[in-house]
Amino acid sequence: MTSPNKRKGTAAETAVVNWLREKGYQAQRNRAGWTDDQGDVDAINGVVIEVKNRQQHNWSSYFEQLGRQMQDKQAYTGVILCKRPGHANPGKWLAVMPADLWLELIQLLEETADGI
Repeated sequence: MTSPNKRKGTAAETAVVNWLREKGYQAQRNRAGWTDDQGDVDAINGVVIEVKNRQQHNWSSYFEQLGRQMQDKQAYTGVILCKRPGHANPGKWLAVMPADLWLELIQLLEETADGI
């Protein structure tokens, strides 16, 4: 029998997969427990997606984990999707990332917009 926390995590990951599929992505949950952890959800090439469904957050640990996962996947960016209490729709959850990754995305968008 799985623990309540494991069930919560699985439910949150499944909700993210379903939400991304509704948005047109071929999303799936990643395998758990492997040494080359590449995040919880695989949906976008070059992007690590980590899902959290907790009351208390350990941001330092999350960012370290995200960095390792990005290295393992050789990803250019990553995000932590945090479930908000009372919000079943992942589109209403928080998308959290280190500021340097956020700025890199903004710069990439600016470069792309300049080319249009």
